Amino acid sequence: MVLRKQSAVTLLLSILYSGIGAADTLPSDELPIIELEDYIVTGSRFSAETSAIQLPVDFISADSLSLWREETAISALRAESYNIGSANTENDSNGGDGSASANLRGLGTLSTLTLINGRRAGGNSAFLYNPGGFSDLNLIPVAAIREVEILTEGTSVAYGSDAVAGTVNIMLHDDYVGTRIEAGYSDTTDGDASEKTFSFLTGQELNEKTHLVLLGSWYQRNAIYARDRDISEDTDRRAQGGQNQGSPFFPGRISVSGVEYVLPSNIDAPTNLGQYELFDPLNDLYNFSEFAPAVPEVERKSLMANITHQLTDNLELWGEGLFTTSTFYNALAPAPWTAAPNGFENPGVFSSIVNTPSPHIPAGINPADIERIAYRSFELGNLAPEQEKTALRGLIGLRGTFSDWNWETALLYSEVETEWQWSGVTDARILSDLIETGEFNPFAQAFATGTIPSGPLAGQTYDNAAALEQAEADPVDLFKEQFWSYDISASRSFLELPAGELETAFGFEYRDESIEADIDEIFVNSNNLGGPVRESYGGDRKVYAGFLESLIPIYRKGSQSLDLNASIRYEEYRDSSDDSSVTGNQYNAFVYKLGTNFKASEALKFRLSYGTAFRAPTLTESYGGSVIANPIYNDPLGFTADSARINTLISSNSDLDPEESTTVNAGFVFAPDPAKGWRLEIEYYKIKTQDGIVNGAQFLVDQNAAGQPNGVTPGTLAPTAPNAGQIIRNPVTGQLLVVFSEFFNVAEIETDGIDYTLSYFQPTSEGNWEASIRISQVLSYDVTAAPGAATQSYLGDFIDPAAPGGNIVGRGSIPRYKGYARFVWNHRNLTLGATYNYIHSLDDNTAFTTTGQQRKIDSWQSLDLVARYTWPESALDWLDGVTLTLSAENVTDEAPPFAAGAFADGYDRSLYSLEGRRMGITLAKDF
Repeated sequence: MVLRKQSAVTLLLSILYSGIGAADTLPSDELPIIELEDYIVTGSRFSAETSAIQLPVDFISADSLSLWREETAISALRAESYNIGSANTENDSNGGDGSASANLRGLGTLSTLTLINGRRAGGNSAFLYNPGGFSDLNLIPVAAIREVEILTEGTSVAYGSDAVAGTVNIMLHDDYVGTRIEAGYSDTTDGDASEKTFSFLTGQELNEKTHLVLLGSWYQRNAIYARDRDISEDTDRRAQGGQNQGSPFFPGRISVSGVEYVLPSNIDAPTNLGQYELFDPLNDLYNFSEFAPAVPEVERKSLMANITHQLTDNLELWGEGLFTTSTFYNALAPAPWTAAPNGFENPGVFSSIVNTPSPHIPAGINPADIERIAYRSFELGNLAPEQEKTALRGLIGLRGTFSDWNWETALLYSEVETEWQWSGVTDARILSDLIETGEFNPFAQAFATGTIPSGPLAGQTYDNAAALEQAEADPVDLFKEQFWSYDISASRSFLELPAGELETAFGFEYRDESIEADIDEIFVNSNNLGGPVRESYGGDRKVYAGFLESLIPIYRKGSQSLDLNASIRYEEYRDSSDDSSVTGNQYNAFVYKLGTNFKASEALKFRLSYGTAFRAPTLTESYGGSVIANPIYNDPLGFTADSARINTLISSNSDLDPEESTTVNAGFVFAPDPAKGWRLEIEYYKIKTQDGIVNGAQFLVDQNAAGQPNGVTPGTLAPTAPNAGQIIRNPVTGQLLVVFSEFFNVAEIETDGIDYTLSYFQPTSEGNWEASIRISQVLSYDVTAAPGAATQSYLGDFIDPAAPGGNIVGRGSIPRYKGYARFVWNHRNLTLGATYNYIHSLDDNTAFTTTGQQRKIDSWQSLDLVARYTWPESALDWLDGVTLTLSAENVTDEAPPFAAGAFADGYDRSLYSLEGRRMGITLAKDF
């Protein structure tokens, strides 16, 4: 422990010595017109002005977002030191849905709660296992954000489910005064990922009692293709220390009597078996990066309205509205597919080839000996799901004072509809008929044309492109999430104690949330060649909750004080499924928190808290049916090639229990002069989660292998080994064929670490100097997969959940250190800034390195620069209030460090960006 702390301090001082510091610029002047105080603050229900509670809350101001040209909220959060681990991201090139969400402490995006103005941004429905509703931060325009508050400790007592690792509170403009028009443009120096933005924000006092804020925003970003970056252009990564992770599925691939064959590129269509070559699993793989985008294209349009009206001196009515439409143009390489006898590999197509049999079977091949045929539909272009998302959020509320009470109540409605429009998908039923009539040749290369040489159909022509075009389907998947909530809360000072007044807050909340997934029948019935195989499903959840919070002053003497904060919360869940054969789950959660705050002096403050937290299983995890995936596994028995993709059926589980966590936070703040000078803040956290919810397909395989008798051979696999009924292997070769998995509760996940923040502010006649350094050090990240199992550390390891088959952690890479240093100088109308970003090295996944050798993923550094100038009022009239911002991100054009274990693009998409150097310009005018 001591050595780890010393290494963190050494790193802190070394970055400081480099001469580059960090701090957000001061927030812009905004003039509130409401006199009633907002008593809800992030992490507590007490007034920010009267509460003595000190919480580890970080802030990202609107001015900081504007200065550093953060075009999405997730880009600002991703730079923060405490945001680590796997997260859904707008950079997801492997079939992502365009959403993005925070992941505090590496415990998963579902363990970080997102709020909008202090209320839940979405429900527990979680499309595709990502947070639901406006927890997709890409639905929230940056121009609408007044401030982002990040509470880096568990807050389930304050907000209920999902706040295990912390809370991100997006505060939208509600008291803005004036009008601002802003337009921006940026592009990479490769010229392939331009970003364009335009926004209009106005806030006006309609009369003495009414204030209205309106916003319109537009954002568009072009795509980056994997082939346009050195690190991702080729899936054959052996020259970089990895393996060839290309695909074995492409035209001209067959398996006959246990032998794998490939058709040479100079032969369009085989006439006999002798024209084939033996398939080389190391060299004969298809580079799917040739066509796949690495950073997909996206377009987003948003409208926001916020109105407040003071009914009386003690009563205020307010409303919030946010509407966003987003189109995400994601795509994969052309769709790969296989035909084989089992139900996962299109047995209908296989039957048309073998049992009819197809007139194209090459001479010398007995149809009964064919085991599998592979193809890839190059003729139809990319397998591309275009996702159109429409999101609406509306709230109406009352708040005020009555006697000594501060109270607030609100009704909230949120709805998100997503439509997936697929292209590049073939209807297997139509293609089966075309195979039988000879119009499609499944043994030929893509785009092959020719004439059937012999047999009953001799002389008939075939054209694979025309046949696939005839069989092409246009499936559409529809998703809908609805969320209702009503809450009421109040606080007041009840009792005068010797050390001060006892503060108490309590409240009640009701939530009703639902999800409906209407999957196109071609996917439900497995009649598709390309695209996922999954089921339609639906579920509903009703939640009843109540909480009580007290702040007890213990000691007061001069500038010294000691306060105790105690709070409890109870939530009751009642679920139902659209499937009448599935019984809805019912459970409850009781959580509590105890905290102390000690102020030793005006310059030195300490805090300590212990509490419990929980995460309810999502409706998708509980009732989402089954999905067929094809992940890569690490086969402990060594019978399966490293590059093989194994059919896996992942099922929901209606009997899941909530994840339960205990959280410990301890920290101090030392600030000799709050107005200027140095400020040091150190925060320790420890989170221990039991019954963690995962899809552990890899874990099932590992358990099965460990339970096999010594000296096992493919033909003697023990049927009594753990999970034997869920692991199907080839009885001759032992190769993994099918894995059946479902979501389940594992035993324990435990992590702890320290956040260090050192800042400095000095106003001078030559300008204001701001500098700070923030580093997060993870001390441990341990997983105990099952009761009695050995504890395994994942700290400092590269983990890509998309590469191994549903890794038991599934939470991505946890670097030992992550941080940044920032320096800002402001003088009159000119601001200059620099940020140095740092991510520590990782140990690569040896299952995907060359010959299983150990290798380090390099540490990564980058430098961002910014300059901003605002024209003074004495300038030309048309320049009054104009602000010009110039930015350069990743000035030295540092590429992400190569990771052999990364499936899609050769790097960790959650930690780094593939963009490279980006130059930007923004013009804004304030009226």
